[in-house]
Amino acid sequence: MTNRTIAALIAASFAFAPLAASAQDSKVAAESLFQTGKEQLESGKYAEACKSFAESQRLEPSVGTLLNLGRCNEQQGKLATAWGSYKEAANLARSRGDAERAQGAEDLASALQPKLSMLSISAKDPAPGLVVKRDGVEVTALGVPVAIDPGTHHIEAEAPGYGPYKTEVEIGGEGDKKSIEIPALEKGGAPIVDTGSGGGGGVSPLAIGGFVAAGVGVVGLGLGTAFGVIASGTASDAEDDPALCPNKICTPAGREEIDSAETQATVSTVGFAVGGVALAGGVALIVAGFTMGGSASDEKTGNVRPFVMPTGGREMFASGAVFGVEGAF
Repeated sequence: MTNRTIAALIAASFAFAPLAASAQDSKVAAESLFQTGKEQLESGKYAEACKSFAESQRLEPSVGTLLNLGRCNEQQGKLATAWGSYKEAANLARSRGDAERAQGAEDLASALQPKLSMLSISAKDPAPGLVVKRDGVEVTALGVPVAIDPGTHHIEAEAPGYGPYKTEVEIGGEGDKKSIEIPALEKGGAPIVDTGSGGGGGVSPLAIGGFVAAGVGVVGLGLGTAFGVIASGTASDAEDDPALCPNKICTPAGREEIDSAETQATVSTVGFAVGGVALAGGVALIVAGFTMGGSASDEKTGNVRPFVMPTGGREMFASGAVFGVEGAF
């Protein structure tokens, strides 16, 4: 071996030394962050633990780090993110020939699968060069339901020469299913901002109708109570008035007062009947609305109104009227 060759080898060893030291530093930092994350996880500091595990994973990918990252996200209710970490852990374990840990990670992912909330984004008449983003990240698979964490998500769509589109969608907890259809963008048009797309609180049309119906019910019960008290007082006053009903035998004027009280009692009965059914129906609609969640593609969420219509069928009240809610659901 010549002196020139030996010199070259020595120079190369010095060149690779910083890289080796850097790799060692990263490994040490990753292990330190992993241990910190475990302590935070056990202390219930799930958000902090996730940050520690994520940085540890960035420095040195590890199956164990991914499993713990999934665990802390699952504790925060971020089931889609947790599911993704478990699936990534399974793939990494398989690539390293660790079948046992790969199966364990798959089992964790499978347990979350039925609980995942899903969002599907599609486009109606997509413009050339259309780019759709969810929370700033490009959506490449339009029309395909994807797992997503609960919360408010921002949807944007734009194409060269067309007005952009923006909306929000509120994703509920476990098993929520939402879909958004990007409308046809206007060529050279103004931006389209959809404020009625199921975001901004996630109040569904059913729930809105329920609140309206419940309000009508409360008013009906109030009227029923008021007229009931008035009717009772009117009848009692007439019967106790010797000028109207001497010896409990009513004069024509007294009989007129009694008839007025009976009319008021009928109004009271109708008020209680309509109010009770309206309130019960309203509560049922509110529960159904918040249970089912508002669809992200719902439109005209305010177009809901109660109605009272005469009927002669088996749903007839004492007044011959039936209560309902109509509108766009």
